Parts: sequence; structure tokens; C-alpha cells
Amino acid sequence: MSSRFKILFTPKFSGIKDENGRSKGNYKYFNKPFGVKYYLENSSDFGWDETLGKMTTIKDKSIVIIIDPDMILLRPLTNDFSGDSVKFWSPFHKKIERKKKVEPGTPFGQTYGFSHNWMKFIEIAGPDSPARQVDERTADLHYQVGPPYIATALDMHSIVRRWAELVPKVHRAKPELMSEMYAYCLAAADMGLPHEVVDSMMLSSDDAYGEGWDMIDNIPDSEVCSSGITPHQSLHPLPTVLHYCQNYGVGDVLFSKYLIPSDIFTCQKPLLIEPGDDVMSPDNAYKPKLGGQKLELKPNMHKRNAFVTCAITSIVNEASLFFKLHNCDEAEANKERTLNLLA
Repeated sequence: MSSRFKILFTPKFSGIKDENGRSKGNYKYFNKPFGVKYYLENSSDFGWDETLGKMTTIKDKSIVIIIDPDMILLRPLTNDFSGDSVKFWSPFHKKIERKKKVEPGTPFGQTYGFSHNWMKFIEIAGPDSPARQVDERTADLHYQVGPPYIATALDMHSIVRRWAELVPKVHRAKPELMSEMYAYCLAAADMGLPHEVVDSMMLSSDDAYGEGWDMIDNIPDSEVCSSGITPHQSLHPLPTVLHYCQNYGVGDVLFSKYLIPSDIFTCQKPLLIEPGDDVMSPDNAYKPKLGGQKLELKPNMHKRNAFVTCAITSIVNEASLFFKLHNCDEAEANKERTLNLLA
């Protein structure tokens, strides 16, 4: 592992407090804005000085990228989006000139399908907030955004500080899963930092718009599984991250992060079953469901589920094998690919 790899542990920030400061439950997604703020202001990488109100050791063009914990990389993260495989979010017919690189004043993010719903909370930002000057068209074009978030460190810090101020108020107004994402959009608009919004950074739900699924659709059937296991960007360009927030399956293999056993990384636990070489056979054009039911898959859904299922089961198994190699005696390391999450 690279000597540049670091881990910083933050306090727990998930507690919900009412207007009087009394505890009233938990919202785990508070950990994202408050955790990133803690990182930016406590890591020696940035040299945040609260008295001076600035970062003292960071360069103007240093980049910060926020991804979710249920994302895996299919290709290296980048701040340059000038490549031919990059697809920008384009909700309008008129061609729009796009910036292609993350720079001061130009953050980037992935398209998320919540339109301008965050604008319902604009009043929370205050009567003089620049967010009030954002119309629905601009909101759809530049603020319909989620992880990966990419910005210069200084821009990201500006957004994150405001994000941490706004998210408790947004959650109090409408306590739901998306509250922290709406608060990010509101914070970015309040700070006057419209994003360049990219479709091709992510895969998540197999039928979602504004994602990089067309890249998967273009892979030949015979290579879709191998492309998930061993990506070759020059041959078949892929999105940057796989956001495994849904259920995926093909044939008799199902993957869901909610079904992963807590002892997956132990010596005795077997590896996950993986799709076979016949993954794209018409006989496997279904997704298994709990209870023995099968969801028939149309050709494009079959290919998309095959790609993700091959990729994610292979990656989990690779991580499990890494654990076994470094922590288990050869005799006790179970390397059988027999773990069925449906069993």
C-alpha cells in the first residue's frame, strides 16, 4: 500500500438535536458534511488556522474529492474531464459550452436524479443568500449533483462549512434520506459555486438516467463480465465509480450490501459465488430475489446486471483473499467460492 495512503478518524456526528439542543435520535448522513469539515480543519495536509480563517499549507489548485463509502473505483479519480468518453449532463436541447477541468470557482459532481427539489429549502439559507438568485433552469443544469464531489480544497472548504451549517436545518424541515444532499446543493448555491455536472462518473441504479450506463451497453456481450473484473479503459471506457447502493443479480447470483454477513472477512468464511462464463446466456437473463422468485431481465438490464454482479463479487472476493493472505494460516483460509447471499 502506498505510503501516501492515510486514514483520519473523526468523531461521531450523527446525533440529531432539536432547536433547544436536546438529543432526539440519529441521522447517520450528518457524518458526511461534519466529517469532511473535521478532516479539512484537523488534518495536517491543509493547515487550517481558525484564527486566520484560512488554510496555511495548501496550494490553490489542490483537489478534494468526496465519495460515498459504498463506492468502488472502476478507474482512477481525476480532475480533468476533457476525454472523449466524458458525458456531461445536458437537460436542454441547446448546446452549452462546458468547462473541462476542476479549477478555483469550478467544482464538478455526478448527476443525481432529484432535479431542483433542493430549492424547496432556499429560505433556510437566509433572505440575502445568493441561492435565491438561482432559477430552476440553472438549478437543473448546475446543482443537480451528488458524489463524487470534486473541487479545489479552498472551494470545497467553503462549501463544506456552509453545508454543515445548513444540513441540520434542512433535516429538521424535512427529515429524510436526501436531506444532506439537498443541503449540499443549497450550500454550493449559497456560496456561488455552480458545478459542472457529469453523467459518466457513476453507475448506481440499473435504470437511472444521467449515469454512465451507455458505456456498459456498448461492451460486447462476450466481454461484459471480464470488463467488470479487469477493466481495460483503452478498450472499453468505464465510469469512475460503481455506487453499489442497489441490489444486482444475474442468473442465480445476487449481490446486496445489506446481505453481506458481518464475518465476511474471516479465515473460515468462504468467498462469494460469482457469475459463470455463461453469464450472458439467455438462460441467465433474470435476477434472483429473496423467496426464490425471479425477475426477468430485458437485454440491456441483463447486461448491466451482469457487469455489476461480476465486478462487485470479484472485488469483494479480492478483498477477502487479501485479508486471508495476511491474517490466516494457509490451512484455515477458506477460499471456496460458495457463499450465496440468498441462502
